[in-house]
Amino acid sequence: MCIQPLRRKLTAVRFAVVAFVVAVTVAPAVAATPPVLRLNLKLQTLGGKPILGQTTSAVVAALGRPTSRTQGPRRARFTYGPAGAWSALVLFRRQGSTLRSWSVVLADRRLREATLGTPLQLPPRRLQSRLVSELGMRVVKPYRCGTTCRGDVAIRGSQLRVGFGRVDRRPRYLVLYDSR
Repeated sequence: MCIQPLRRKLTAVRFAVVAFVVAVTVAPAVAATPPVLRLNLKLQTLGGKPILGQTTSAVVAALGRPTSRTQGPRRARFTYGPAGAWSALVLFRRQGSTLRSWSVVLADRRLREATLGTPLQLPPRRLQSRLVSELGMRVVKPYRCGTTCRGDVAIRGSQLRVGFGRVDRRPRYLVLYDSR
């Protein structure tokens, strides 16, 4: 009779140990995965918030604390994601007395765009075609490969452009920037 209660207790302890080990090993893996960035080229927002022309503090409020930050008196660069495999890079330049964002480079294949879906998973010429047909952009530089592979389209009625391509064997990228 003594063995049955002991066996139940031993099973409960084993279950608790397994649950603890799973919780400890799975939680960091989930926490380490950065969230999927959501871009809207029509509204020019990232994560639902305007990203270009913003101060450094406004970008931090929109995207969170950068993984890496390089800042000088005239320029700054915020990187989001692990070194060598970042998902977003925001560039700032001085306008008057304030640093303002002028370029956002996105390289996470999971990037979601409101109209295009997952643009970094599309072949580059197909991406160019969809930017023109579905978002009404105009081609400034058709997609070509030379030293780097790149194409540029302009958002009608603004100074904003969208560049896309690949450098060497690195992942594809999409860049939203102010061409002034």
